[in-house]
Amino acid sequence: MSILFLFFGFLQPVIAQPISYSSVKLDSLKKKLDVIFSQKLFKESSVGFYAKSLKSGQALYQRNETKLLSTASCMKLVTTAAALDKWETNRQFKTSFYTDGKLEKGILKGNLYVKGFGDPYLVTEKLLKFICHLKAAGWTSITGDIVADDSYLSDTPNAEINDRAYSAVGGALGFNFNTVTVFVRPGERPGDSAQVFIEPISNWVTIINNAKTGDSNSTTIDNYKVSAQFNKHSIVLTVYGVIGIDEKELEIYKRVDDPTRYTATVILETLKQFGISVQGTVRNGRVPVDAESLYDLSSYDLSYIISGVNKWSNNYVAGQLLMIMGAEEFGAPGTDEKGLRAIKPFLTKVGIHDHEMTMVDGSGLDARNKMSASALVRLLEYMSGSRWSSEYLSSLSIAGVDGTERKRFKKNGGPAGAGRLKIGYLWGVSTLSGYIETKNGDQIAFAILTNDFPKEYYESIKQLEDQICTALYEL
Repeated sequence: MSILFLFFGFLQPVIAQPISYSSVKLDSLKKKLDVIFSQKLFKESSVGFYAKSLKSGQALYQRNETKLLSTASCMKLVTTAAALDKWETNRQFKTSFYTDGKLEKGILKGNLYVKGFGDPYLVTEKLLKFICHLKAAGWTSITGDIVADDSYLSDTPNAEINDRAYSAVGGALGFNFNTVTVFVRPGERPGDSAQVFIEPISNWVTIINNAKTGDSNSTTIDNYKVSAQFNKHSIVLTVYGVIGIDEKELEIYKRVDDPTRYTATVILETLKQFGISVQGTVRNGRVPVDAESLYDLSSYDLSYIISGVNKWSNNYVAGQLLMIMGAEEFGAPGTDEKGLRAIKPFLTKVGIHDHEMTMVDGSGLDARNKMSASALVRLLEYMSGSRWSSEYLSSLSIAGVDGTERKRFKKNGGPAGAGRLKIGYLWGVSTLSGYIETKNGDQIAFAILTNDFPKEYYESIKQLEDQICTALYEL
């Protein structure tokens, strides 16, 4: 069966078929899975598993399926499903621009206010297009300040705080997922300093380049060789290590510490790069009630946004979606707590009860996010039959093809191209959930939640997960 067929096959709503698996077939699957779950690593961990045929409606295998276990990033399956149910596929989010002055002959005589409404995809290409538009419309200068209004959302500190992109803080006004991209290239010859630069170009960031160019195959630079020190309204990035002379350009992502001021600073600097001078500076503030609306900069559609969440496990975007749902339901500022209350009716509609789930944030970054395998499969089953099944299924990583699972099954073997998967990983937590299309054309929803294993055995846990997926595929 070709990957192309599987891709389009997964986009079709599941239609129940008058078929069922014989007891002999189910016994055969049970024996295979019993052997896998009897492995020492599984036996010494806390494991919950549930698999269900979406065509026959039969439970195929279950083990501790009602036990609450940490979900890690599989909690994004809940957040994105709730967002689709609430907003449908073409919902967009905005960043609004106002002034307390007047625009006369290309000169804005007053302040430019930038109010964020949580757009999780305010990225370089969006900002450049907007400022190109201002330039084409004849803007030449701004006499006042760039004033940033982030009052619409209020994020809480992440459970895991470091300088890595996955722990980026959210908020009403953010840019490029509240990260900076560090690029490292080899110099002209071994022994030279490496070439280091950032995107976007900004005085917010200072680079200390201690990286060197080495011989072929001598690269040591990774995320741990780039450190970020956060100062007031600035970041100092120190890069060290070696990049091989024949190595391709490396990309490393670091979070920013003050996303509101960072975003406003990038806006100011980009205006200047396009020849629109700004006489004032950057500051925080609220949009005056009598301010004049200038522009609304819209995001991509929700269907595009949730694909980025699930295929690439974007913690920042998932958190934004949850807070925005809270703000719309219970008023600004949107928070995680309001978002959790806002999605409660959706969970009730799916049939997920309080005792089956503990949700703390939208991303799953907090280990206190817990769910039972049976409840997670119930969500997958609900979404496979919903109006938004195509968008939901296509947001997941195709095993062995794209997203976080683009290499899945290539090393250990397994049904590459036959799975729509979401992975989760925290210290001592490995989770895998989604859909497997069997070699006989059935669609199986499943969830594997493994907790309490030593971190160094993560790859071994993945091998066991791959064996489970293969057994389901061969049913």
